[in-house]
Amino acid sequence: MRLKLIVQISLITGIVLLFTSLLFGYFNISTLKYAFRQTAVASLDHLSETIFRAVFHQMLDNNRDQIQVTIGEMGKQKGIERIRILNQEGTIAFSTQKSEIGTILDIKNNLECMVCHDDKIPQKDPSPLARSRMLFDSNGKKVLTLFRPICNERTCWTTSKCHFHSQDTRFLGLLDITISAEPMLAMIRNYRNNTIIQIFFLILSISLCLTLLTKRLIIQPVHTLLEHTRSVGKGNWRFIKSVPGDELGELAEAFNDMTGKLKENQEERDEWAATLESRVEERTREIKEMQSVLVRSEKLASLGELVAGIAHELNNPLTGIMIHASLISGDPHLNEELQEDCQTVIHESRRCSKIVKELLDFARVSDSQKTQQPMRKVIDRTTALIEHNVDFKDIEVIKEYNPDLPEILIDASQIEQVLINMMINAGQAMPEGGTLTIKTGTGTIKDHIYVSIEDTGCGIPEENIEKLFDPFFSTKGHHGTGLGLSVSYGIIQSHGGEITVASNPENGTTFTIILPTCPEPTKNQ
Repeated sequence: MRLKLIVQISLITGIVLLFTSLLFGYFNISTLKYAFRQTAVASLDHLSETIFRAVFHQMLDNNRDQIQVTIGEMGKQKGIERIRILNQEGTIAFSTQKSEIGTILDIKNNLECMVCHDDKIPQKDPSPLARSRMLFDSNGKKVLTLFRPICNERTCWTTSKCHFHSQDTRFLGLLDITISAEPMLAMIRNYRNNTIIQIFFLILSISLCLTLLTKRLIIQPVHTLLEHTRSVGKGNWRFIKSVPGDELGELAEAFNDMTGKLKENQEERDEWAATLESRVEERTREIKEMQSVLVRSEKLASLGELVAGIAHELNNPLTGIMIHASLISGDPHLNEELQEDCQTVIHESRRCSKIVKELLDFARVSDSQKTQQPMRKVIDRTTALIEHNVDFKDIEVIKEYNPDLPEILIDASQIEQVLINMMINAGQAMPEGGTLTIKTGTGTIKDHIYVSIEDTGCGIPEENIEKLFDPFFSTKGHHGTGLGLSVSYGIIQSHGGEITVASNPENGTTFTIILPTCPEPTKNQ
């Protein structure tokens, strides 16, 4: 059975209110308990100071009878359960319960003794709260006890009465006062009961108000939308007239817009059925336009052949320029100013020669010589070449090979060219040094292998990733021709594989080369 929306909202609201109210009540009562105890302890500490001052001179005079009388009179006050004074050996010297006078307390198991004999308790001015405990007496009734250390003041060790003390003694004893905790607990119980009653009525009133508001503001508009949906489903294109000015009102307006669009679509479909022939003709025209686009694409494909032809034509003149410039540069009678110009000609000629070579690679005029090769050896040969490159001076190369990697049919020199290109790019992306990780592995059904080249460099902006393999696109400015990755992509395509890129400005870039283990015959491009 599906619960109605108003029932679900009421249940969830009630549970949340109950939980938050109980949490509030718990912390409120806990805070109140702590405040009540602080107040009671402060009053008890004040009483202990009063008693101590009352018997101070009597203790100096060693007037034991008068001390017993004084604490006996003090102990008759309402709420005081017991007052006693202990010496430093733990013996009860004075007490309102005369039966325990002379008994010795166990130092290890009594709080009063621990203040002098336990190193874990601070012995210098402990706070009243630290000197108090809530305990059960022999009758099982809760009591609050507080002890006050009796320190060895100057008047104690300078008075030459019968109880002279050494100056080195820190504590002479303890004043222990115990009062009934029942009045404080009764106040806490009364406050707790009142809080529970208030929470109950608060939850009841809030739940009732939320239920009524939910029914008025949510349930009724939802019912209206439901009836409208059913009506539209039956083909009745009516609109919602009463629209509230809130989010449900926006939803109602969206329903009206949807109804209008459905009506327009229905009318358009009827019209389309009536004008099918004219639409077929229009579709035919669109197909012809697509064909013309394909023809233009084929013309662009012929650009590769054109580039190859131009590159071949430029290669010979460039070679001649470089040879003659070198010969002229080597002439000892050449003017020094012209010597520098010759070097410029040689440098620029070499740069043009490099561009021509990359244009030839882009045109893929060379035939692939594919043989069964282990990819591990191809990678090792490549890393041996690039590790001495200046860009890899502060870069650590990590190899993580799959030992079960099968041999595949590849042109090793072309694959080395691809790997060198990607590793050099990775090294240039880490000018401050970093880590280059090379991993190999196989697919889940072992129909392909992969080689991933992961760097910790600056990464590639997201908007440039889709353009990486476009001819003449470069992220290095004037330092590159933008053909390296295009050539690499063409080589991998000719092997029946693909290249994927994942980059993050914080974590670097990962190029993954995927090659089939049994490639289908492909046409050299």
